[in-house]
Amino acid sequence: MQKIFLSMKMQLRVPVSIFFSLIFPIIMMVAIVTSYGNFSIGNGYHFIDKYLLISVGIGLIPITVISFPIWIGESIDKKIYTRLRYLGVNLNTYIAADVCSYVFLSLISISVNILVAKCVFKAHLPNPLYLLTYVLQSEYCVLTFLIMGFFIARIVKNTRILLPLGMTILFSLYILSGVFVQFSSLPANLKAVGQYLPWKYLMNDFYNIWVMKQYWVSSFIRINSVWLLCLIILISGLMLLEKKRAN
Repeated sequence: MQKIFLSMKMQLRVPVSIFFSLIFPIIMMVAIVTSYGNFSIGNGYHFIDKYLLISVGIGLIPITVISFPIWIGESIDKKIYTRLRYLGVNLNTYIAADVCSYVFLSLISISVNILVAKCVFKAHLPNPLYLLTYVLQSEYCVLTFLIMGFFIARIVKNTRILLPLGMTILFSLYILSGVFVQFSSLPANLKAVGQYLPWKYLMNDFYNIWVMKQYWVSSFIRINSVWLLCLIILISGLMLLEKKRAN
């Protein structure tokens, strides 16, 4: 637990991590909802209940494709893991603590978005069980893309490339998930790609959880599980290849 808190403390010293995961989504929420107005969308729900899901996604994506890869890349570049291995530190425990700290950061990001939406715009909250399933499925998506971030950090050796690469992935996911325009309004070819992205479901289909129509979004679980399995295979293959080269 001490390692997790230490990792979180180091994260909060990174301006990019704080801005894109905690501040930027709130700025977007306030700007968009204020500009369009918190109009009714039927059945007692309002625009904020729909946009909140997008705001959460806006905050979670940079954690996985910018902050985490940069953290791992810098740790590798500065040979932190090598020095820890020489000191007899269990690297698996250390890396697991890093991952857990980023999961905690994602939970903070979700909580801040919900708190602002509720207190400022009177967002509707589902009952505790629906809210729990929403958070669990959101974290399942985060976990998958943290693994993707780890993979990016392992294949991109130059840490100076990680930020622009992460920003490119970030805005690509934003576009394909319907952040800037409604997903249904995207061109057909972009929608076809977006259907295979877990983030599309988190920012759009999770609305059915929020309005208490379903507990689990099965299409999301299938797509995200395929992503997770493919990433685990890729990372395992990469580590085996690196071990073979080292020998």
